Formats: sequence, structure tokens, C-alpha cells
Amino acid sequence: MSDSTHVLKNNPKVLFIFLLTLFFVTTSFGIPIYLSLYLFVLCIGFTVLADLLFTFFRRRTFFIPYSAIITGLIIALIIDLSASWYQILAICLAAMGMKNFVRISGRHILNPAASGLIVGWVIFDLYPSWWAATLYTPEAFTIPNVLLMLSLLALGFVSCHRYKKYHTVISFLLFFSILSVLFSSSFSAKSLISVFISPGILFYTIVMVAEPMTSPVNKQRQTLHGFFVALMSALFVLAIQKNILPSNMPDSSLLALLLGNLLFFKYR
Repeated sequence: MSDSTHVLKNNPKVLFIFLLTLFFVTTSFGIPIYLSLYLFVLCIGFTVLADLLFTFFRRRTFFIPYSAIITGLIIALIIDLSASWYQILAICLAAMGMKNFVRISGRHILNPAASGLIVGWVIFDLYPSWWAATLYTPEAFTIPNVLLMLSLLALGFVSCHRYKKYHTVISFLLFFSILSVLFSSSFSAKSLISVFISPGILFYTIVMVAEPMTSPVNKQRQTLHGFFVALMSALFVLAIQKNILPSNMPDSSLLALLLGNLLFFKYR
């Protein structure tokens, strides 16, 4: 077995990077090639540089920034496609600033990618587009759709099996699907399944909600965490639909995730 194969097999972060990159390549065919390269290079480049600088400032050490690469890929897959280079820089700096400096007893509190994107909304009024996960739908049997779903399933395997987050993933998907259908005008098994296997929901659950550093380890708390984030996500959507909350509020899924991070920080 080669060294590279050994690293890929035994380091879940490296495997996650590989699969996120595959997901990015698969979905990037839906946007201009120059735009996909622009997002890929800037988002990863800025997060890696910021993480290296911030960590050196804190600990005077250099390291392989696996987590920064993952955060950069996530931002690239979610960010507003119209974002300029300096806006991407600010979002990446905010994400890595949260990772490095917003800690208690050395532990992360808030999801870095979600935090950076919320800062992008506050400063620049940039709304996350979730462009990659919403380009295709599972109903259409095409090569891009098949590759997209396979890469999502592979990411789900790493999250559930390697990171042991299957309670979080299952509880969120189950509760969010049920709540979304109950809050809608019509209830049916088809609509329930459609929500459950939606690429956008799967991506959010596997990559964001089950993020290993900011979600619970304990199985019971994973279930509660998944339920809470699902409940808040569904309630935010319902409140916007009923005009209880303004339609121009920050991304509701990211807000629900950050609330879950805060609530379960001491109970992981």
C-alpha cells in the first residue's frame, strides 16, 4: 500500500477533502469554468493562509491545515456566486478567526464556515446561495446527478462511520423531513421522501450539522442536537413564510446551526 493510499484510508479529514473536492468538481459543471476555479482557489487559499497565520500567532507552529481546506471547500460550495475577492477574503478570515480565537478551554464553539458566511451577510449583505447542492435534483437520472448523489453518500459514510455522527445525521434528516412536511400545505409520503433525499438537505446535514468539532460526541446528545437544529431550521422557514420574521434575515439554516453549536457546546 502506498503512503498516499495509507493516509487517505486512515485520516478521515484527508478522505473528506477528497470527497468534497469530488463533489465540487461534479457540481462545478453547472457554472462557468472560470467561476469554479475562482471560487476553488480563493476560498481554499484564503482559509489556509489565514489558519496558518492565526495558528502561528497563537502557538508559533506550522502544520498541515486539513480543517482549513475543508472549511474553504464548504465556503466555495455555499457562497454567493457574485462575491468579489475581498468579500471572499473577509468571509475566510472571519471563519478562521472563529476557529482560532473564539474558544473556551481550547475547544471550538461555532462552526467556522457558517460563522464566516454569517459575517459575510452582516458586512456585505451576501446571502449563501448553496449553489452546488441545489444545481441538480435526484428525480432526474443523469450522470451528474448520479455522481452528485454518490459523492454525497460517500461523504455521509465518512461522517456517520468514520466520525461516528450517524445519530446526528439520522435524527436531523428524520425530524426535519417530518416537520417540513407537517408545516407545508399538504402531507404525503412522496413529499416526505423528497425532503429526506434532497441534495441540499443531505449536504447541510452531512457536512454542516454533523461537523465533528462543533457537534456532540455522545449518542443521546447527538440525537437531541439533530432534533434541535431541525426544529429551529423548520421554525425559521415557517416564520418567514408567515411573515413573522423578515424575508431578508440571515440564512435560517446557518442560524439554526449556530444556535445548536451554542446550546450544545457544554454538552458534547
